[in-house]
Amino acid sequence: MLGMILDNDFSDWLRNELDKRQWTQAELAHSAGVSRAVVNKLLSRKTYPQPDTLQAIARAFKIPVETAYRAAGLLPPEPKVETFEAEIIHKLKLIKSPERRKTALRLLNALIDEEENEKINI
Repeated sequence: MLGMILDNDFSDWLRNELDKRQWTQAELAHSAGVSRAVVNKLLSRKTYPQPDTLQAIARAFKIPVETAYRAAGLLPPEPKVETFEAEIIHKLKLIKSPERRKTALRLLNALIDEEENEKINI
């Protein structure tokens, strides 16, 4: 029973992620390094997502692996704000260059300054 709930939710989540990126099953399979048959079985609810597949999908989508685990019902859901923050942190960790990290920080500071200026002008 639990597996059926997980699979349905995961299948819907996976389909939504593919649509959001305008990816085909084949594109996900290639990016994740899994067979297209695995992707098709997940979407058609014929198999349950396995941990290694969830990790591969997360890598392909460039999202935190926890997000895929939550979609599969293997971790408790997170509030939307925390999910957003986790995604930002994950993206920042992907930046290896110290110069690019400094640029990312400058961009974030510029956005914060912009919002503060908007508050003052209102």
